This record gives sequence, structure tokens and C-alpha cells, in this order.
Amino acid sequence: MTVSSRLRPWQGFRSILCPIDFSEHSRRALRYAESVAVRANATLTVTYANDPLLVAAAAVALHDRRITQRSATELRAFVEGTLVGRGLQWKSQVSVGNPAQAILKAAARTRADLIVLGTHGLTGTNRLLIGSTTLSVLQRTTVPVLAVPASGDEGELPHSWPGERIALALELSGSGSRAEVDGAARVAAWFGSSLILLHVADEITAPAWFRGDLSAHERILVQRAQQQIDQLAARARRIVPAEGRVVCGRIADEVAALMATERIDLLITELRERRGWFGARRGSVSYHVLAHAVCPVLACPPRWLR
Repeated sequence: MTVSSRLRPWQGFRSILCPIDFSEHSRRALRYAESVAVRANATLTVTYANDPLLVAAAAVALHDRRITQRSATELRAFVEGTLVGRGLQWKSQVSVGNPAQAILKAAARTRADLIVLGTHGLTGTNRLLIGSTTLSVLQRTTVPVLAVPASGDEGELPHSWPGERIALALELSGSGSRAEVDGAARVAAWFGSSLILLHVADEITAPAWFRGDLSAHERILVQRAQQQIDQLAARARRIVPAEGRVVCGRIADEVAALMATERIDLLITELRERRGWFGARRGSVSYHVLAHAVCPVLACPPRWLR
């Protein structure tokens, strides 16, 4: 989303890439890809990357050099058995190579402006296991990624997805925040949704004897943040209905609580620079949102929303 595009309504996604691995989780991601493609009348490309080591092993052990051809047949059957049939234009592609590299090459080859893939987010003490393929794609992508977490409900998506409200998990950073809000507002307008701006202020850990003074300091910080969020929400209302929320606590918990109480089915976050969101700043909003996602997350590369 360039500077010039912010002067007019965003035209939406036109070419969508959905990598699958034949799991039920990737089937769910494909249904989200279909939902966006139908809304946008976009082209949908479904891909599968054969691991080169498995291809070589099959050729030696099974004397079968047609594994890629078989994968292509299975891929078409998988797609036909997943899509609900809304007159959608789609095509399938099979390749051999490192999955993350294959996904990024396919995105460039098809000129995709959205990648939809399932994430296997698992959390542990001071670590994130989001899946090496997904992680590599998120770190290197130049287009937005709709990251779809696993869910117990793998049924058909409602035609109204993502519903009436979309949320933007926001860090406050001056002009960067304003541009980010502008971009998210245009995405929300394209989906026909309103926008909730969410900023989570970190809780400050301190000894019990210091809590009294500290709680007053926290209230001041929250009030200041709320003023900034209110100004940003007013800015967003030039494009879509919008409101701002500031809460204090753990990012993952507060984001999950908002998703549940407000019944929000899409969260937007801006990925920081590679060393920022998965490196020096492991506590960034995008890191926590993707690690603990309970609904699809539209993860936008740095400055795409701007």
C-alpha cells in the first residue's frame, strides 16, 4: 500500500497464493483463501512443495520418479474437495524444494499480493514455535500473510467473514502509527467492517512496597496512551467507523480477551523489521500476536500499511 494509494480507496487483493500440506489445518487455510478470493474476484493459486530429500528417497526406494506428478493429482483432488464452488478461478502448482523458498518463489512468479497459510503456533517459556516454514515466510515476505491458526472448528466459513469488526494491534510510534492506522482503515473498509484500535500497555513489575506509587504512574501512562489512541481513532473515522482501546497487561492475554468478548475474527498487525519482530525485540506486538493467535492474523510486512 503505497503513499499514492492512500489517497484513494484501496482496490483489495487481486492474486492470492495458498500453500498447503494436505493437512486438515491447511484445508482450513484454503477455505479462508477462497473467502478472500471470492470477495475480491481474485485469482487463487494453490501450491504444494515436495521435499527434495523425500523425492530422492522415493525414487531410490520405490523406483518411482513420478512422485511430483502424483502430488499434482492429489493436490487437485484436495482443492476440489475443499472449495465450496462459487465460480472461483483457481489453479494448482507443485514444485520440489525447500517449502519456504518455494512459497516465496511462487508468490513472486504469480505476482501474489496475499499469502494465506496455516500456522502451528505453540508457546513455551521465552520461546516461539510457530513452524519453521511459516516463520521463514513471515521473516522474508514482501506481501501480507494471512496466518490462520489451528482450530477445532474446521467447517465451512460464514459468507460474512470477517464480520462487522476488525482489530488492529498497535504500537504507538508517532507518524508511523498514523500511517499504519490509515492503511488498516482502508483494509477494514474493503472488508466492509469497522475498526478497533488496540494498544496494550505492559504491566510494570515492582516490589509490593512500591506498588502504590507505581499504580498511579501506570494510570498516567494509560491515560496518555488513551489520548493518543483516541486521536488515531478519530483519524480512522474519516474512512470507517472506529474506536480505540487501551488496556494494561500481557499482550497475548489482552488480545485474546478482546477477540473473544468482541467476537472479532480478523486481527491486523504490522511485522517489524526482521531483527525487530523476531530478534532484538522479541516482546513486540507482532511477535506476541502471532505466537498466541486465536483467530486469523493479517501480518503485514514493514511499511506495507503505510
